Amino acid sequence: MDYTDKVNELKSIIRREISPLVTNDYVLWGLPYYPNIGDTLIWEGELEFLKSIPYKCLGTCGWDEYEQNPLDESVVILITGGGYMGDVWRTAWDNVMDTIEHYPNNPIVILPNTIFYDSPEIMRSDAERLSQLKRLTICVRDNISYQTAKEHFRNEVRLVPDMAFCISLSYLEKWRVSETDRVLFLKRIDKELGNAQISINEDNVDVRDWPTMDGMATLGERIFYKSRALCSKANNHLAWLHPFAQWLEHKLGYYVYRKSMTSRGVKFVSAYKKIYTTRLHVMILSVLLGKKVYFIDNSYGKLSSFYNTWLKDCTNVNGYTN
Repeated sequence: MDYTDKVNELKSIIRREISPLVTNDYVLWGLPYYPNIGDTLIWEGELEFLKSIPYKCLGTCGWDEYEQNPLDESVVILITGGGYMGDVWRTAWDNVMDTIEHYPNNPIVILPNTIFYDSPEIMRSDAERLSQLKRLTICVRDNISYQTAKEHFRNEVRLVPDMAFCISLSYLEKWRVSETDRVLFLKRIDKELGNAQISINEDNVDVRDWPTMDGMATLGERIFYKSRALCSKANNHLAWLHPFAQWLEHKLGYYVYRKSMTSRGVKFVSAYKKIYTTRLHVMILSVLLGKKVYFIDNSYGKLSSFYNTWLKDCTNVNGYTN
């Protein structure tokens, strides 16, 4: 299947599955205020999707800034998607659970996630906690996560593609650069890489992670990080300054940081004639840009499960083994 047809198909599934869940004004919590371009692409897709929803956003917060403020029980709580549900990125998932359990009567939607637990005991404990939230819907983005959720969790579960597929292709095109004769091997530098010894049998190969992770931050990104530090300081020591600092952080996050991260990601990937990747969102961005891409699994099979769920019939995506 051609990549544009595939993107339209996945976008249609997202709208069909998630639109009925957003029944009133909403908050969007857990924004990725950190240098992972892939999670920024999820945020971009969520924003594009929410343009089609006839309700307004009442507030946002970063992934580490949840506050238990009163909400009317009609307000829908949207938790931004990603790959943190489980015990790999435990701090992020604990932040979510520690917050949403304070809203047992609100409709809550965890936007498409990958679920992975190394510990069955921790999974059972988490499932018990979430079972108290009768209006919680867990959206997962691959079949293995879906099977895990259906077997071990008692909440409503929906299988939904990654939200990045909602990004407008014309929005990405404005940052595309000319293609070179280079090949990209996107080799992640965090704990999800695992211990696999991987080599790429190509000429002109650049071995990189996202440029926001193995390179310098831009001026706009550095200003945003300063605003976050100010917000944290105001929250802890200068309470009178906190509302302004929070407003500044959110504005810079939305108008400067988000766009800087997305533009750097598009410029980075679009410059290569071929991509090999250990990151899911380099695979997804390659699909959105119509690039030839080969995926290499992360430490727990996230990429292959996503591929087998949604991308097997996409002609420009294939698996790679040494």
